[in-house]
Amino acid sequence: MKTIVLPTDFSATASNAADYAVHFAMQVNAERIILLHAYEIPVAIDPMMPGIQIPEVDGFRETAESRLLQFRADLLVKYAETKIIFDTLAVYGSILSALEDLQEKDPIELVVMGITGGGALEETLIGSNTVHIAENTSLPLIIVPANTVFKPVKKLMFACDFNDAEKYIPVNQIAAFQQLTGSSLAVFNIESDPSEFEETFPGTVMGESFAVHTVMDKLNPTYHFSHAKSFLDGVNQFVDEKGIDLVITVPKEHNFFERIFASSHTKKLAFHSHVPVLVLSRQD
Repeated sequence: MKTIVLPTDFSATASNAADYAVHFAMQVNAERIILLHAYEIPVAIDPMMPGIQIPEVDGFRETAESRLLQFRADLLVKYAETKIIFDTLAVYGSILSALEDLQEKDPIELVVMGITGGGALEETLIGSNTVHIAENTSLPLIIVPANTVFKPVKKLMFACDFNDAEKYIPVNQIAAFQQLTGSSLAVFNIESDPSEFEETFPGTVMGESFAVHTVMDKLNPTYHFSHAKSFLDGVNQFVDEKGIDLVITVPKEHNFFERIFASSHTKKLAFHSHVPVLVLSRQD
């Protein structure tokens, strides 16, 4: 891995994600971190009111670039012993469009972003952006919960849905990440009560399980099952018991993140356990 992109809004959560990104870069011998800040011009509440003017783009650009250079300077002082190159990029528009533009010029290997469990108004923007990007990009994305303290990634957990495994599990991406970090891999699944169809045709369940084992065979994972009533509670418990360093998830549905990131269960998984989440796109 050569390059990691770190979108930032200069909040405490984003700064913590920067610390995580730097330590992870050192673990995998990444060469460069791009500090990305996307800015937009605020719209006046009532443009007809006298005295209200929309600031010029140049002013916002200069402010954004100045803050970004200071952010870089702080990281250079804090991590003076590293050989990592810190580049900066301030762009007008959204983070998602900035990432897409970057991807066209220089393929992005990993994006790292912070997210907060809520309550801190100054961090709301980066949190909502993180969810939006997780939902709309195919780029590998590590979501770093607030206050996460970096631990070398040695234990990966893939929260796996056994349905249509051969169609959605990005085996090559998981394998590359496993090799990059030198990690063991645990595949975790919640075993729900069988449906009437599954009781009538138990071979369907066995077939799905066999498909997962076949697809994942080259990764040499261990398999773990839970009967927890809540999928996310089950994942959270497994993370705590086994000392998992990073959870891998592959959204299968549109608006998946928009729906689950508002739930208390997801906060237990992504925030309460303080375990970062690696979001990968489904297999093409």
